[in-house]
Amino acid sequence: MDRFSNDLLRFTLVLVGLCLLLGQFLVPVIASETGVEFPVVAHLVLPYSVAGILSLVVLELGLVPVWRLVSLVATGNIFTDGAVGWVNAVIACLATATAIPALVMFHLLFIVGLGGPGVLLALGAVLLGGSALALLLVVMRGLLADAIANRHELDILIDAHGR
Repeated sequence: MDRFSNDLLRFTLVLVGLCLLLGQFLVPVIASETGVEFPVVAHLVLPYSVAGILSLVVLELGLVPVWRLVSLVATGNIFTDGAVGWVNAVIACLATATAIPALVMFHLLFIVGLGGPGVLLALGAVLLGGSALALLLVVMRGLLADAIANRHELDILIDAHGR
């Protein structure tokens, strides 16, 4: 990866992190306004705010392994067993960040009995989008593992023929 792409990606990761941090402050504000506007859900403001903030924190945590993977690519060390662990961390963060809002929307729709079609569509979008991204990362992890194995085999062949 060239230096410009690396710097641009890191800049983007910082912006995403700042937006997620801003979201952590906005979630309770928006939730409390919703609780005032719709008193029937006022008792859900605190638990749903906690769930929203937790989701954003998990996404922020997911930026750490992404940053590490970018560093590994920049230094040419991506084809190591340690890189697979970082990809696993991204997958875990993504799965968790998908599950939390999905559970909140499921609770709102099917336990509380509120929400309507917009929440149902949002639930579908979160499940579909989060699952698609997680599955894509699982495939990419498999490709990385295969590339690592192939690189080890090539290193063995090169060492054997180089002597």
